[in-house]
Amino acid sequence: MLDEGIELTFVDGCSGLIPFGDLPEVAEGGGLKELELLLITVRGDQSEIPWDFARHYCDPTYRPRIEAQARQARASLGGRIRERREAAGLTQADLSSRAGIGRVTLTRIENGERSPRTETLTAIARTLGVEVEDLILPPSRRNP
Repeated sequence: MLDEGIELTFVDGCSGLIPFGDLPEVAEGGGLKELELLLITVRGDQSEIPWDFARHYCDPTYRPRIEAQARQARASLGGRIRERREAAGLTQADLSSRAGIGRVTLTRIENGERSPRTETLTAIARTLGVEVEDLILPPSRRNP
């Protein structure tokens, strides 16, 4: 830990510094008492630093890579939902109505523009007569 921030090094050797100015809990609390990626201020307030927040200070490629992976995952999920819907002979209006979700929501999910909430994904799977796993995992990763 340095005077200007928290120095981190990950197991893979990636290292960086989280400036205290980027940690409002520390700036407002007047300093740190302990550090475990769980900050405890001198006032006794606790605030956890998520590892991915810390990682992006050490690896400038981390955030863009994770965002690209998330975009790809949304697109893949949306494509699998669309395939199942079309195979069932349903329109977006049919599926959204039967699943109790908005058609625009379904369109955004199928286009990979939005990640569904757990309840939404469960309703879609139930309406299509499949397991949630069948929508989430590509065929090559599903259990036989």
